[in-house]
Amino acid sequence: MMDGASLNSSAASTKIVLGVDDAAENLFLLQSAVKAGGYTFMGARSGAECLSLLHRVLPKLILLDIEMPIMDGFETCRQIRAIPAFRQIPIAFLTARKTSDDVRLCLGVGGNDFIIKPFDMMKLLDRVKYWTSRRVTTGVAASPGKTGENG
Repeated sequence: MMDGASLNSSAASTKIVLGVDDAAENLFLLQSAVKAGGYTFMGARSGAECLSLLHRVLPKLILLDIEMPIMDGFETCRQIRAIPAFRQIPIAFLTARKTSDDVRLCLGVGGNDFIIKPFDMMKLLDRVKYWTSRRVTTGVAASPGKTGENG
């Protein structure tokens, strides 16, 4: 799922956000928020599709769902972090999980942020702006805090 923007445009390629979720409606919501911020959105419906896209496009941020069939978000993140060329891309997990163990697991596999579903669109866009202005130097970086509908 791509939003139709030309990937050959240097301006577009520098502002790409990759959303990964097996639910089409969630990808649509992510696309709406990301495009509202002036970013190009690309969507993947699985971890395997995400990894395939990464070999063609280098996004500024990956928004990664945890609960996906076959390859979940944790394994997708591990595989992304195993490839040196992708280690500097921030990864924000999107999940309905809220426990401190879940947060530790997300950060432990190489995630940089933990955004709780359902999310507020403006808060999500704030997280997108924050992370697209940064590159991480390792797979794990300190997160400025989780974002959820209540906070």
